[in-house]
Amino acid sequence: MQRALELASFGVGCTSPNPLVGCVVVVDGMIVGEGWHAIYGQAHAEVNAICDALKVRGIASDAAIGEQGKNALQGATLYVTLEPCNHHGFTPPCTQAILHAGIATVVYALPDPNPKAAGGAKHLEAHGVKVVHGVLEQQARFQNRFFVSYVARKRPYVIAKSATSLDGRIATQSGDSQWITSEASRLRGHQLRQSVDAIIVGADTVIADDPSLSTRLPSNMCHSDNIRHPRPVILDSKGRVPTNKQLLSGCTPHTRTLIATTEAMSAEHRHTLELAGLEVISLPENPLGKGVDPSALLGALGQRGIQSVLLEGGAGVQGSFRDAALIDEVWAFIAPMLIGGADAPSAYAAAGCNSLGEATRLFDVKLETLGDDVLVRGLVEGTQFTLGLDTSNPA
Repeated sequence: MQRALELASFGVGCTSPNPLVGCVVVVDGMIVGEGWHAIYGQAHAEVNAICDALKVRGIASDAAIGEQGKNALQGATLYVTLEPCNHHGFTPPCTQAILHAGIATVVYALPDPNPKAAGGAKHLEAHGVKVVHGVLEQQARFQNRFFVSYVARKRPYVIAKSATSLDGRIATQSGDSQWITSEASRLRGHQLRQSVDAIIVGADTVIADDPSLSTRLPSNMCHSDNIRHPRPVILDSKGRVPTNKQLLSGCTPHTRTLIATTEAMSAEHRHTLELAGLEVISLPENPLGKGVDPSALLGALGQRGIQSVLLEGGAGVQGSFRDAALIDEVWAFIAPMLIGGADAPSAYAAAGCNSLGEATRLFDVKLETLGDDVLVRGLVEGTQFTLGLDTSNPA
């Protein structure tokens, strides 16, 4: 199952809105087939693993549900990180391929939380397959936290990312910010971009930095040729971002930038953006402060099937989501330098806390060393309950 989890991770960024799934086929204690769900709309992990096992036996991979493949793996055990699906979507049910191959035992980690796809275990048992569940379930649940959270709440899972000096500054008082953290930290940040559906920034960040928000990873860090660029979402409540910026002018690899605004944006500016092919949605103002209501934004993104978002600033955006208790996970890259200055911006602004009792606290904190930098990441307290994680033994 540990190997199946590793295989599942190869699909990061390429399977949404489907979950990450890895699978191995075992015969006489030996792994004879491996597979993972690589790209949304293509074959699932179980079918890929069965095809791989058939190749070992000299059977063409396209015979997984053909006559040659019937009972070709009789008596085998299949390990998979998610309960096999029992419905017909883009591909046939995985239970069909499992039964056709004659697999005797199926061991899975995580029950499928999606009612549409669940029921595979019962179907297999009804057809004589031995089924074992719950093996490394906590690890599989955490690996698929975006999917699990979306099924439960119908809104995206939110990761807040920051890159700061040791004294918590994201730039100097003059606005100089490139680069505070190391190349190793920036590369790790691009790995995070690869994993999410959308990336949120504020108007000030776009005006000041003109980012592309693309994912830039070397080929040796990808298990797929499909580099995933998250969909850019700009919070621009008044329509301040000039149309010559990369994210508004079509000079990026993204299909369509989304602009979240309010009624304060002029109808003329909105019309100009829509003519340029951008999606513009008008949302209520933030009841806790300035700009767009972050809760309404997440609802709108959820309706568009977006399961995960990355907050990349600036401080007002990060702070507004923190104040609204909408952050699920924090990634804080910290560089060993001191910037100082009363006017140098910090990572989180907006209203903030009046007392330490209102502070956002993290659970299951992990540390990574990236060159001279440190990455502190963890779940926000309460998120573990949404994900169904065992708090006595966190993932």
